Amino acid sequence: MSNVILTPAAAVEEVCHEEQMVIWANDVMGVLAMGDWLRDDLSYDDKIELDHAIRQELKSIIGMALDHPEAATIRRRR
Repeated sequence: MSNVILTPAAAVEEVCHEEQMVIWANDVMGVLAMGDWLRDDLSYDDKIELDHAIRQELKSIIGMALDHPEAATIRRRR
């Protein structure tokens, strides 16, 4: 039987464990490296594209977090 998680802070601790954070951090770094945004001379347009890439990757990561097996034990308070 699994424990029910009642608070967002507790859910974060369950879902964002060290191994998972390494994976997600690597995902973000991969997007930055593949987009050639790890440099000092970013133009205004580059910064806009970077913003969009980070938003897209965060949305993907949040989706993975909510689909994480530990997230299944979160009961939302109304």
